[in-house]
Amino acid sequence: MPILNTKIVSGELIGTTSATQLPDIGCNRVTLKAEQGNAGFVYVGGAGVTKKSGATDATTGIQLDASEQITLEISNLNLLYRICDATGDDLTYIAETSGA
Repeated sequence: MPILNTKIVSGELIGTTSATQLPDIGCNRVTLKAEQGNAGFVYVGGAGVTKKSGATDATTGIQLDASEQITLEISNLNLLYRICDATGDDLTYIAETSGA
């Protein structure tokens, strides 16, 4: 039987040019969206996430252009990190939780 989600949480994360952990929010699924007005890209990945460099590596995050989004089934937002091309490149999220 599927888990019924009883709470939705959402928020905005201000752009940062350093790899930064997402908030500690337990969840079942999250959708992350780069803001429409972003001038550059937002990259989402694991600890130590980096921006695209043109070299093969194991740290480059998933690149989100302005208005692009990704949905992940994940147990906590804090498993993800972000890094942006510019401090004005924001990221929003909406997560389904099983909490009341």
